Amino acid sequence: MEFRVLGPLEVLHNGDPLKLGGPKQRAVLGVLIAHAGHAVPVARLTDELWGDDPPPTAATALQVYVSALRKVLGDRVVSSRGTYLLDLTGDDLDAERFEELVARGRGHRAEHPARTSADLGFALALWRGDAYADLPGGPTLQAEQARLDELRLAVVEDRAEAELELGKHAHLLSELAGLAVQHPTRERLISLYMLTAYRCRRVGDAMRAYETLRTRLHDEYGVEPSQETRSLARSISRRDPTLDAPWPEWIPAPTSRFVGRRRELVQLGDQLPRTRLLTITGPGGAGKTRLSLEIGREAVHDHPDGVRFIDLSSAPVGSSVAATIAGVLGDREQPGIDLLDTLATELHRSRVLLILDNCEHLVDDCAKVCQYLLERCPGVRILATSREPLGIGGERVWPLSGLALPVAGDVSEVAARSESVRLFADRAQAAAPTFTLGPGPLATVSELCRRLDGMPLAIELAAAQLRTQSLDEVASRLGQRLDLQDARSRTLPERHRTMRAAIDWSHRLLSPREQATFRRLSVFKGGFTRDAVERVAADVAGFAPNDAAEVFDALTQLVDRSLVVAESSIDNGAVGTRYRMVETIAAYAAERLAESREELATRVRHAAWVTDLAEATDKAWATNKNATLILAVEHDNVRAAIEWTLGDGQDPQRALQIGSLVWWFWWTRGLMEEGRDLLERALAASSSEPSQQRGAALRAAASLARSSGAYAAAYRLGEECLRVNRAIGLERGIGFALNSLAITLQAQNKIEDSLLLLAESRERYAEAGDERGQASALNNMGNSLRASGRLEEATESLQDALERFRKLSDRRGEAAVLTNLAICARRSGDVQRSRDLSLHALTLYTELGLAEGQTDIFDCLAWCELAEGRALSALRLLAAADQVRRRLGSPRFSPDEIADYEDAIARARKLVGSRASALERAAEEVTLDDLVAEILHDASTSPELNAAG
Repeated sequence: MEFRVLGPLEVLHNGDPLKLGGPKQRAVLGVLIAHAGHAVPVARLTDELWGDDPPPTAATALQVYVSALRKVLGDRVVSSRGTYLLDLTGDDLDAERFEELVARGRGHRAEHPARTSADLGFALALWRGDAYADLPGGPTLQAEQARLDELRLAVVEDRAEAELELGKHAHLLSELAGLAVQHPTRERLISLYMLTAYRCRRVGDAMRAYETLRTRLHDEYGVEPSQETRSLARSISRRDPTLDAPWPEWIPAPTSRFVGRRRELVQLGDQLPRTRLLTITGPGGAGKTRLSLEIGREAVHDHPDGVRFIDLSSAPVGSSVAATIAGVLGDREQPGIDLLDTLATELHRSRVLLILDNCEHLVDDCAKVCQYLLERCPGVRILATSREPLGIGGERVWPLSGLALPVAGDVSEVAARSESVRLFADRAQAAAPTFTLGPGPLATVSELCRRLDGMPLAIELAAAQLRTQSLDEVASRLGQRLDLQDARSRTLPERHRTMRAAIDWSHRLLSPREQATFRRLSVFKGGFTRDAVERVAADVAGFAPNDAAEVFDALTQLVDRSLVVAESSIDNGAVGTRYRMVETIAAYAAERLAESREELATRVRHAAWVTDLAEATDKAWATNKNATLILAVEHDNVRAAIEWTLGDGQDPQRALQIGSLVWWFWWTRGLMEEGRDLLERALAASSSEPSQQRGAALRAAASLARSSGAYAAAYRLGEECLRVNRAIGLERGIGFALNSLAITLQAQNKIEDSLLLLAESRERYAEAGDERGQASALNNMGNSLRASGRLEEATESLQDALERFRKLSDRRGEAAVLTNLAICARRSGDVQRSRDLSLHALTLYTELGLAEGQTDIFDCLAWCELAEGRALSALRLLAAADQVRRRLGSPRFSPDEIADYEDAIARARKLVGSRASALERAAEEVTLDDLVAEILHDASTSPELNAAG
């Protein structure tokens, strides 16, 4: 029979429960169990069942209960001279077994925490609820319940202490959190929970539990926590590293705190049990070794035969990986037996995790050894770190990049909590104890971390400079990032003394062809595609033969070796791959390119590739949104090519060519000042002799100046453009120049002069056979006629322009004309037609990704809303348009449209009243994309709204 009291009372016979009768009868059995092996007088039993006021029939009833128990339990119940006894041995009673296991577990707590944890875990597993949970409580049962429940809590604490010694804090957190709520004044339990929460990076939870303990002890008992608990709280608040979980044997214990990488640690901890070979790849300084140590520490409990760390970094190229592993494991080579066979024999029955660190310079031998061990030792798991994958079957690869970075310009608490900033702050305080991360330093640190690509080694080396320099000095000298070093560190491996050394280590492992591709990639800025690499990095001295396929093969190897990052991107609506170098590695590659004889040829090819890209997007931008998206992605490359041609490349004509092809992108993205500056520098540096190229550049510069509100400069540039085109007799160029000057005159409210120039512009376009130019002149003529109040003539001119643009499939021109027709319709009193035209134009602008055009539509729709009595909606649209225009640096320039806006916003504010300011502030928080999507959705899903505006 098995008697169970650690929960509701049960007696099992051969595993089956026995029927024990009602509450009083069960209570008798409970008292006898509590006195197991000892005689209990009848009087005592009577007191336990009925207290001080037993009924007259108590003695008879007690005999009935005992008799019934005898029928169930047999001769286990013994009576003798006014007493009853239950005959039990220790194995019969779960409470006895519980106490035996507890005593055994506590007996080897000091030397064997794992055994203690196991024994106490077995003991606690016997519990099914509160002791004697379903019995009415007399004095004996109450005392026994209290004793056992207290012992149970103490055992939970003992086991938790043993688990913490083993580093199993993650498994304890939820259990201790619940118990801390149930027992908020149990000091040892709360202390264990505080330490567990701290080790699980839950410092706030730990300190809240302490504050609850301190408050409850004071309020309920008038005492304070012990000195030991107070000391623990202080250590937690200052993040004392000595509180960290103990490191397992055979894994080196780092001397600094592990900061960041919590997401990767969790994800890799989930991946490791699912594979037998997990390889962490990444460039030098990414933190692969440190992350592998943390993973190994947390995985030690899943590998009963331990975790072994094998550092290969100091093993020379060509040395034996098997010999290095054998040295760590303590295995000796046996005469006549291959060392790999010796290792396989030793590890065949082991469940062990081998961490192979820094495999890249021995990658072929590492692959051979890993495959051999994995095939012959089913319990072996391998975690490798390398700058490239091992490349064997079953390998899971985890590329590791920089730490998470704060958003540019963010100085909020969110930025301060980003991984890269937290790492810098931690290492900075170690180097300069007075360092604090206030709003001012935060901005500098955030920018510094972004420029260091979030690479842990680079951040740590930069932080170490604070021993001798101010933060601003460190930031200002970041151009020397490759040579930053921690001069006081005597233990850093040579390859980690500087970022240059870390990248040198990888560079030396490359083949000559890979080294050539690597250095040529440094001319790209902001990333590159496969096509771009094959155009720019091939056909330069160093390849034999000059083959684009070989370039791509070398690029693939650079990705594998963590010197180039491959990322998914959207290209022409399809998912593709884009490549990039992190800034620090690119700086190193640029130095290697400068040392070679290939820099001039490579940069010339890069500029030629950018020129071709500019030509292709210029032809497509008016009809295809992808043109804008492509240039948005490649703008850093465009800027780099122009800057080089204006500087060391000494080719300002090329800069003029590129700038005159991409000016429209600068206009659509609010980069007017930057574009105009580049164009005017190119104009100043190039020959002033009249040429078609110079005329195109002058027209582009004039357009950008006008769009940013610099009308005097726009007119000056427009006049020069006209002179150049007249000098070379280019009819189409003259038409362009006249059209541009006319728009500038319109912005200056010189309407009649504008109309005269537009008439001549149209003639020139007609003579040149330029349909698009004629459509543009007609559109602008319609604007000038509209500005002078001649709405019928304006509408006629605009309709002619619309038909021409549509024949050309010029959707950008079509959208512009529809916008102008919408204004004419609204001024003529046809609000519904104005709304319909506006929504059509908005759809086209959205498909093309032209933000300025979208904001023009907001003005049109706002007037429609006002005309139909919706002042709140009108004000929201006008405020949103203002916010976008400020961001783009693109003010309204047509005088009649400016007057319309001023009238509309004054009316809207008056109708809305005191809520106007708050509404405008709220509207400015709405993104352009969200507002456009909302407008188009409402128009497409609400016919009534569409019909009524």
